[in-house]
Amino acid sequence: VAEMEKHRVQWLIHGHTHRPAVHELSANDQPAFRVVLGAWHHEGSMVKVTPDNVELIAFPL
Repeated sequence: VAEMEKHRVQWLIHGHTHRPAVHELSANDQPAFRVVLGAWHHEGSMVKVTPDNVELIAFPL
C-alpha cells in the first residue's frame, strides 16, 4: 500500500503466484485494489475490470 500511495495509484496488478485473488484496500483514503494473477501451469488467468465489477478469470491453456 505504501508504494501505491507513493505513486498515487489505485490499482496494482501482479503475479504470477499460486494464490490468485483480488484484494480490496485503501490507498490515500480512496478505494484501491491489488490483483494477484495465478501461475500459468495448468490454466491462465486475467483480470476483467468494468465500472461495476472486478473479476479474476481463469482459463485453460
